[in-house]
Amino acid sequence: MKIKRIEIYGFGKWQNVTFDLQNDLQVFYGLNEAGKSTLRQFIYSVFFGFAQGRGNNKYLKYVPKKGRGSAGYGGAVEIDYQNHPYRIERVKGKNGGTVTIKDLLDQSTVTNDFLSEMLGPIDQHTYERLLGFNQSDLDDFNDLGNRDDLRRHILRMGAVGSEEWIQFEKDLKKDADKMHTASSRTRELDKKIKHYEKAKQHLQDDRDQLPDYQSAKALEDQNRAELQEIRQQISQLSKQTSHQQKLLDAWNNYQKITTLRQRVQKASKADLQLDLGQISRLADQIRKVEENCQRTQQKLQNLPPLAQKADDLDQLMDLQAKLPVAKVNRDELDKAQQQQTELTNQLAELQENNSVDLGSVEPMDSVTLKQVKQLLQEQAQATAKVNQLRSVPSRQTASTNKSTNGNLIWGVGVVLAAVDFFLPVNAIIKLILLAVIILGAYGVVKQVDQPAQPADNAADDLRTAEANGRQIDEKLRQIGVQTGFDVVPATEWVFLQNEVVNYRQLEQRLAELKQRQAVLRGKLADFWQTAKPILQIDEAQPSLNELTKWVTERIQQIQQQQSQVQTQKILTQNLNEQQAELKQLRTKFAQFAIPPLDDHFDEWLAQLTETQKQAVRLRDLEKTVDPAIQTELQKYPELTELQAQQSKLTAELQQLKAQEQALVDERTQRIGELTGLKNQIDILNEQQALAEEETELKDLIDEWLTLQLGAKWVDETLGVATKGRLPLIIQQANEYFAKITNQRYHQIEFDNDDAIHVVDQNGQAYELGELSKGTLEQLYISIRFAFMQAFADTVDLPIIIDDAFVAFDDQRLAETFGLLKQIAQQTQIIYFSAKKEVYQLVDQRNVVDLNEK
Repeated sequence: MKIKRIEIYGFGKWQNVTFDLQNDLQVFYGLNEAGKSTLRQFIYSVFFGFAQGRGNNKYLKYVPKKGRGSAGYGGAVEIDYQNHPYRIERVKGKNGGTVTIKDLLDQSTVTNDFLSEMLGPIDQHTYERLLGFNQSDLDDFNDLGNRDDLRRHILRMGAVGSEEWIQFEKDLKKDADKMHTASSRTRELDKKIKHYEKAKQHLQDDRDQLPDYQSAKALEDQNRAELQEIRQQISQLSKQTSHQQKLLDAWNNYQKITTLRQRVQKASKADLQLDLGQISRLADQIRKVEENCQRTQQKLQNLPPLAQKADDLDQLMDLQAKLPVAKVNRDELDKAQQQQTELTNQLAELQENNSVDLGSVEPMDSVTLKQVKQLLQEQAQATAKVNQLRSVPSRQTASTNKSTNGNLIWGVGVVLAAVDFFLPVNAIIKLILLAVIILGAYGVVKQVDQPAQPADNAADDLRTAEANGRQIDEKLRQIGVQTGFDVVPATEWVFLQNEVVNYRQLEQRLAELKQRQAVLRGKLADFWQTAKPILQIDEAQPSLNELTKWVTERIQQIQQQQSQVQTQKILTQNLNEQQAELKQLRTKFAQFAIPPLDDHFDEWLAQLTETQKQAVRLRDLEKTVDPAIQTELQKYPELTELQAQQSKLTAELQQLKAQEQALVDERTQRIGELTGLKNQIDILNEQQALAEEETELKDLIDEWLTLQLGAKWVDETLGVATKGRLPLIIQQANEYFAKITNQRYHQIEFDNDDAIHVVDQNGQAYELGELSKGTLEQLYISIRFAFMQAFADTVDLPIIIDDAFVAFDDQRLAETFGLLKQIAQQTQIIYFSAKKEVYQLVDQRNVVDLNEK
């Protein structure tokens, strides 16, 4: 298993945060209180459940503080398990939280039993003991006081539950030391032995003081000889009785052995040697892969059918890209058509307001227009002079002229008003006309005010003025003929010039609009020429908005179809891989000489499993019953015969014990007769007290020996349990220890007493007590890493290390991280550190700085 991503909704200080992890070595760097312990506990919590709110565990819950912006409690971990991505989510709920597991390939939900399958027999405590350690573990290792403690600490990694057994051994020794030690005289057993010796000596002193001790001694010897003979008979008979009792005690197991042998003999030796665990796992794998194949095939069948012929997505995408331009062209064409209508209406209105065909008249150039304006001014002046000369020079005429002059001024004012309000010309032309009229009127007034000329001179001047006026009229006529303006009076030419210019400008704009429309129609025609094969249309063209909607929907359909094709491709690839895996598993399964994997396989497996269990039970029972006992029990067809013989031996034994008691009573009576009633009572009391004290002393010695032997048995048992796997672990640990110490030490050895030595490059052996603190820690982690690797095939979980190696020098620290990288190629390692130097020891891409989160 490899953790790919950690997403925390709310856990302690972490809220709404995501961490992406590397497959090999992932380092989380952060100062104190940066959240390293919180993040480590979050990983444990997702796998094994949130801590309960009792005792010290309540501080491991890390429930987010309530307040503004507080997130929900929990989060998710995305993992890669057996080359398949899953997402494990755990949020607030009963019994350690509510767990949801999702298959990230098909987004299906997996049952929670899948988490138990991934974790196997590992709980959080085992995980921390097996696949994790920190500086505290190294400090505890350094704090061990003697060689045995160090050895046991290493053995603790080699046997399951060894920590409890080692504590049990210590308790046994402690209890034994309370009773007796070699250097003590005040413990319970020591005081009992001392008191017993004193009592025994006191009894002997009393016997020595009895009168006639020699005669009593002779009687006592005779009695003791008889008593000894009886007791020898009792001992022999007791042994027979005890042996017979062993036969009775072994009878039930013997019967079971006989029954199990009959059952086990039905199975062949090859069947009994089959690894049914491996076969069962292989069968489960085959069934699981078969189920996966069926699910994948079902998913393939459930996919909607693909279209017979998919449209060209590139063409549709290209058409979709051209649609905005086409819509712009369409809008511009509509606008141009509207402007064309407006210009056409303006031309018609302009033509309607003029009696002259404006289209047939060419506008004057600027020079000609300037010349016309000059001639019109001269014409007005000439006309005014002619009118003045034609008047008679007399007072009455002058008066009349004055009156006429006044009327002329009023006429000029009326003309000015008419020009201002009625002529549809621009302001500049109006100003020019007004200037011409005003100058003409001024000339008339000046002529009127001038004194009268003689009649002859006046006639000459009149003729000259009239001739000048005719010349001006002729020039204007010629210009009118040349320009076509002769259709209207010369006084209207300036006004007509403005109308013609406006007309020509409108015609030019209209021509440009028509040209622009032709270009736009050409672009739209090109667009529809491109679109027709894609849309498969002949005549009727949809609107661009309809076409846009249709193309968008069709592109979405094709993209969905492509996604479906990709899904089908992935599922097909998965099915091929599953079928290939299934073929390999079936080939491996066929190597066993066993029934086929059909409906009867489980029944066969259950029967053979039970038979193998019976065989194991048979071997265990055979260890409890000595082969000689079994051979002897074959002589007894029934238990009653064995019981009858035991009863006979018991009766004979009781009879001998009665004779023994009679001899004892006789001996006591004789001694009492010799010593007197008082001495007899004292000696009997002393003997009784001494016998009771002797019995109590034996019980204490038995108890002390039991504790001592129990402690020794535990120690030897741990050694046996460890030696089964320790050689393989030590072999790997040698490689690790040599790498970390830069080849300074290259071998770890255990002697016959299980004492641990390390051998340097010169072959010199060192005991643990001779090593430095740093080297001891490096020895510990080498064995620890080797132990982790020994379980890598069965426990597929990341290794979690919390800021260890503080006592290592720079070189050995670098070698240690090199070892971490080597191990991380097989098993993912998550390392939490508050040391900045991790940036120099690993690729910075493998480091997450928690201080920046």
